[in-house]
Amino acid sequence: MKLDSLPTEFTPYKQLEIATNKLVDGVALVSINGFIPVLIGRGETPEIWVTIPADQQGKEWRPIVSKNMSLLDVITVMAKENMIGVALVDEIVLEVKEITRESVEITKCNLRPFGINVFLEDDCLKIMTNRYSGNTITGAKIFIDVEKG
Repeated sequence: MKLDSLPTEFTPYKQLEIATNKLVDGVALVSINGFIPVLIGRGETPEIWVTIPADQQGKEWRPIVSKNMSLLDVITVMAKENMIGVALVDEIVLEVKEITRESVEITKCNLRPFGINVFLEDDCLKIMTNRYSGNTITGAKIFIDVEKG
């Protein structure tokens, strides 16, 4: 999904946190070629949308999770109290914990099985070859916007 075509039922959190990075008053942590692989919104539990590249160049994307509902048999979405997790077969690839009604923390993230080089390692967010920690971005819609040639 793209920034200009977010789901109508999506309500952003005031703050998204991953590793020691924070996005305040934004929409998503990462955009690749204009596509948002993970969107996290407020609901009874955190609500997650996941899209993945449908081609090698990352020009076309397809949804695999829509508002906590898996669209593929190999994907499982688990919700409990203030947490939501997404698993591919038996491996948790994404886990989000609501800290307050206005704030969530991504506690597990490894999108590499989906062909997206975004993951957590040693308390750092790794996107492609870059490492991010200790950053606070306020007012930007996207924390990191990557263009792949």
